[in-house]
Amino acid sequence: MIIRNVTVIDGEAAGPLADAEVVVADGRFSAIRPATGPRPAGGPVLDARGGYLVPGLWESHTHLGGFASAKPEHERAAYVSQLLTDFLSAGVTTVVDLGGPLDIELAARDYRGKATDPAAGLFFAGPVFTGVRGWPVLDDPARAPIAHQVDDAGVAHRQALELADQVDFIKCIYDGEPGAPDKLPLDALKAIVAAAHEKGKKVLVHVHERLDLEEAVAAGADGIEHAFQPQDPTSDAEARDVAALLAGTGTYYCPTLVTWEQLAHNGEAGYLRKLVDGGFAKPEDLPAITSRPLYGHEFPRHSARDSHIRFDYAMRTLALMHDAGVKITAGSDVAMLLPSPPVALLRELHLLAEAGLPLPAVLAAGTRHSAEKIGPQATAPGTITAGAVADALLLDADPYADITHLTDRAHHIGTLRAGRASWGQPAA
Repeated sequence: MIIRNVTVIDGEAAGPLADAEVVVADGRFSAIRPATGPRPAGGPVLDARGGYLVPGLWESHTHLGGFASAKPEHERAAYVSQLLTDFLSAGVTTVVDLGGPLDIELAARDYRGKATDPAAGLFFAGPVFTGVRGWPVLDDPARAPIAHQVDDAGVAHRQALELADQVDFIKCIYDGEPGAPDKLPLDALKAIVAAAHEKGKKVLVHVHERLDLEEAVAAGADGIEHAFQPQDPTSDAEARDVAALLAGTGTYYCPTLVTWEQLAHNGEAGYLRKLVDGGFAKPEDLPAITSRPLYGHEFPRHSARDSHIRFDYAMRTLALMHDAGVKITAGSDVAMLLPSPPVALLRELHLLAEAGLPLPAVLAAGTRHSAEKIGPQATAPGTITAGAVADALLLDADPYADITHLTDRAHHIGTLRAGRASWGQPAA
């Protein structure tokens, strides 16, 4: 396949390449070059004049297995598969599941291996590591399959070695009062990181406060999940210190802005109107959203007040973190007040722009940085470069001119997923 006369935004540091020709062979980009010669013979050719080809989007923090848990067992794999199809229709070519029942995730991968319809790719962590009765288990025994509850470094190391052979990376919850039974012990966190790295796998760590983040980085975490809660929300000093630490160690940072936005505004009709006005929900979506069990109820771990603090602080300081060289990634975590998980990611990208990130940095957060965060499972992932997997999103307008050109699906012409074009499907 050849895509001609398109402006390529490759996801790397280079600027847009206008009037380019992109050659796709065997599911990978084989050449990106100026479209100056005669029209090539053989194979399908798309004249994409006026279009912009960007890397396929990555959702780097969600929980598909958690969404599927409420379904009957025989429907779960197909349900996850349908979610992956929905993601692809929103321009998201790869989804990273940050923790869920291993049996569901393995079954979903097996299901997708046999399916013939196009869908986003999937990477997953399986059960997370947490303290005894720590988040997200707490007092609910039904949640036990989604976590390893550990209080011993030796046990943690052994379990991490075993799990690393079955998953793409490892996730830890490092959240709670220091020394409390429900918080993963620091020596156990270090043991998990050591085991994962021994197996060549990355470790992503969910944190709450600045101290959690600092200890996780010192333990060797490859990525930090969630914007931290500051001790003094009126001062940028903590953000500057954290930015220097993350940039200096090359640790990825996934703030999940849309998580804190939703938890802060849960139950507020005005917030739902804001989503409708912004194009992230339709009026007909609202009855389904307001009928969800958590709507209008306090989230079990994070109060609306604390979520406001985390959201407002992250929105105010994320640009300075970018300016310091922090590698920011895009992930949505929950879609509690949004119509669907894919829409939650598009909202996250919009919030990154609202927080002051330059639009090239927003695209990098939703592509290259998110791919790098989980490791080298693919060649040059999240970019349009020779040899990279041919995952891309074709737009009808410049995403560097306006964030809505990336987040508004009306601007999406179609996707490439491992070289397979959605505009070549009968339904397109």
